[in-house]
Amino acid sequence: MDSETRMKELFRDYYGSLRYEIPDLLGSREIGFIPFSGTMIRHRSLRGREELSKFLSNIVPRHMYYSLAYYDHPTKRSMQEKGWKGAELIFDLDADHLEGASTMTYEQILDEVKKHTLRLIFTFLTGMLGISEDSIKLYFSGGRGYHVHVQDDGIYPLDSNSRREISNLVRGEGISLTSIRNVHDTLKRDPSGWFSIIDEDVTNLYEGIRKNSPKSIDLLNSILKKEDQVKKYLISLDKFVEMEGNTARKIDVFPSRGIRKYSLMGPRDLEVCEAIAKATIDRTKCEIDEPVTTDIHRLIRFPGSLHGKTGLAVTRIALQDLEKFNPLDSAIPEIFQGKNDTVRINRPLTITMKGEKFSLSGEVEVPRYVALFAVASRAGEFI
Repeated sequence: MDSETRMKELFRDYYGSLRYEIPDLLGSREIGFIPFSGTMIRHRSLRGREELSKFLSNIVPRHMYYSLAYYDHPTKRSMQEKGWKGAELIFDLDADHLEGASTMTYEQILDEVKKHTLRLIFTFLTGMLGISEDSIKLYFSGGRGYHVHVQDDGIYPLDSNSRREISNLVRGEGISLTSIRNVHDTLKRDPSGWFSIIDEDVTNLYEGIRKNSPKSIDLLNSILKKEDQVKKYLISLDKFVEMEGNTARKIDVFPSRGIRKYSLMGPRDLEVCEAIAKATIDRTKCEIDEPVTTDIHRLIRFPGSLHGKTGLAVTRIALQDLEKFNPLDSAIPEIFQGKNDTVRINRPLTITMKGEKFSLSGEVEVPRYVALFAVASRAGEFI
């Protein structure tokens, strides 16, 4: 039996044992899938648990998807004929946009993408945008990252342009200290959103300089580059500025939070602050797949389905469990545990699954979930 046939049999076994999570209003969603032989097939519909069960048993998809949108007629081939009724807001986080991902191991990629996912949920969605945790569903994608779904009455009608604005916010696109400071200054608002995060770092820098903190001085050195420029700048911070009828040294004013200090800054001060802002944005922003977020007709992986390139399951995660979640433990289906298979490894593979590290080459007998991962990821074949 060839590897493709064997892999399909294992997928069939899994789907036969699966306790399905049924997405809400399933009958209003478009279904798509990639079979073990062929390309993407879409514009299908499933009306409930029984139809879903029969579909998975008969088709046994290598990859399975459903639409984030709700339609009057999900099986129509034209998007206009489908009758779009609204869509969830989706964020797809994986290795595609991670700097340095090409040199990372699979496990390192999973760890790095998790950091971005945590920031997305807690800094941006529940933080800046005020979205309730109850409106957010989180899934391990089965592959190299996570999918975040926002289900909220205020979200469903948003068009692509509105979703792009949210994407830009999350990605720090077009954000600079000058642009957001001007908005806050015009509206006479205290720091909030991106400005609050940046202003905190600016404040911390000057507080550190005032206390002669080596960390802050080193940071200033990295911005101004030359030692004489740093010394000159430190001297300039002893100059007095007028604030609300009183005078005070810059170094005593700049460590205060809020909008007012920026109007007292000179070009060199603002240059330093812009450098701080850029570093803050780079550290805080989330790398997401923007087309997924902006596309109101997008298909996303079906909950509980298997990923055809790993054999891992699309797994629901409680938000509070994300930090400790390990896909190479919790996304391994139970049906693939407790049994072994023999595989021939075509390229060296090192992976830690269920807490055990495997360094594979040649012909080896390993737990079924390791064998399936090797075959699905094209690193080996069943014998």
